[in-house]
Amino acid sequence: MHAKNLGDYLAETDHIDSLLPHAQRLMRLRQALLDALPEPLGKNATVANYRQERIIIYAANAAIAAKLKLLRPALLARLSSLGLQVTGMDIGVQPETEAKFSPPKHAVLSDAARRALTELASQLPESELKSVIFSVARKSVVAD
Repeated sequence: MHAKNLGDYLAETDHIDSLLPHAQRLMRLRQALLDALPEPLGKNATVANYRQERIIIYAANAAIAAKLKLLRPALLARLSSLGLQVTGMDIGVQPETEAKFSPPKHAVLSDAARRALTELASQLPESELKSVIFSVARKSVVAD
């Protein structure tokens, strides 16, 4: 028995066969967009829909959307050169709903920074601030 791809499963499902060409067109447009964009832009933009020969692209933020708008003529030309019938492009912003995992940031304190913090703390009256500064001065790495 051989493994089936997603298209095989969709083709077997009742009432979905009319959606299959649209889904395939969207997948082809998404891949063409990824191929046409530099990696940072491609990671932050996706094809949301295609209707009436217009492609709808969502960007992760306003800065990415602005860059895509600048690239719109070149992207349309590229998609047309690939034989895709795209005459217009709408670009919107749709922030990601899930926060991407990013490792915690760490700052390494130099010996001079530790000495300066210790000196500062010694000049302060007894307080929570003084104890926190002493605590930070004793650490070699400070997590953000």
